[in-house]
Amino acid sequence: MEFSWNISENYTFSTPINSPSKINTTESIYGTYVERQILSGVGFVATFIGLLGNLAVIYAILTVKKLQTKTNVFVLNLALADVLTGIQGPLQAVTVLSDELVIPSWMCNFAAFCFLTCIGCSINTLALIAVNRLVGITTTAKYHNLYTHFKLFLMIFVSWGVPVATATIPLFTSYAKYGFNPIYKSCSWSSNKSDIFTYAKLICVLYFPLQFTILFVSYLKIYLYVTRTTQSMLRLDNDGESEGAGQQTLQRQLWKRQVTVTKNLFTVVCVFVLCLCPFFATLGLPSNVAKNLLSYASLILMSNSAVNPIIYGTKHPDFRTAFAHMLRCRRMKYTPQTALLGQNSTNIRTISASIQLV
Repeated sequence: MEFSWNISENYTFSTPINSPSKINTTESIYGTYVERQILSGVGFVATFIGLLGNLAVIYAILTVKKLQTKTNVFVLNLALADVLTGIQGPLQAVTVLSDELVIPSWMCNFAAFCFLTCIGCSINTLALIAVNRLVGITTTAKYHNLYTHFKLFLMIFVSWGVPVATATIPLFTSYAKYGFNPIYKSCSWSSNKSDIFTYAKLICVLYFPLQFTILFVSYLKIYLYVTRTTQSMLRLDNDGESEGAGQQTLQRQLWKRQVTVTKNLFTVVCVFVLCLCPFFATLGLPSNVAKNLLSYASLILMSNSAVNPIIYGTKHPDFRTAFAHMLRCRRMKYTPQTALLGQNSTNIRTISASIQLV
């Protein structure tokens, strides 16, 4: 499942072997065929787990009312991107076992296009989730106005639009090209050597600086705000204030739920960054070193699609319950939060509705 940038940054696909001005297309980074079999096997397992897990996430959100929140619109979008990544994964796992392209060329181009689009969408979605959590935690009053149905649609559209536009460039220009890379035995892309600002550099500029800045700033602000608010709550408890006990109980439940959801989504971001770092760290190494490591770094990045459902299933209480019901072939019943307490019904309904937003 090796989906790799061509380190040499020039066209290498369909190049005659005896051409002195091009890279030798018979060269391969793999020392033995067993190495390729191991990479392919791991790729198959990762994509299989990723497909099942992310399809379960999508099904849970679409069928369980409690999971149909505005935050989970972005989780649904992330799962969809991971499903598409998993669909093209087996194509890459097949190509690495062969010395020449054994699938139709359009499938090879699709695999390259799909991976590039889905990785970009995943990064954009994680940035949107970070902003969503920042607004939901720190400025709850603005949440309804910012996350209307139309604005949610617009955010999802942009999260896909930029990667799709970027991935379309090799299809309609000579700036870059999709095809089978005989060095990595994978469906990949390369840049025109005459262009100093290569396609790989363009992707780095469009996909990462802004998104990672948003991620860092958003979660830093969330951490500082949660720390201050938690200390304030502890002081109130120590002072023994007990007015409106029922309402305060639900307010604390809302706060606890907000923090729990944010922690879980932050875990998703951290795992994604950990899977992404080896890939870009490898790109920064000298080409003679990087080309031997890039396939493994690519596999780690691709395997991230299998990790997110595991995080949801083990850390998110609502997803954990929904997955348990799926395994028992039973539908999860929705219990409104207003059943928790019988007093202060008006305020309780308002707070309960707020809980469902996260």
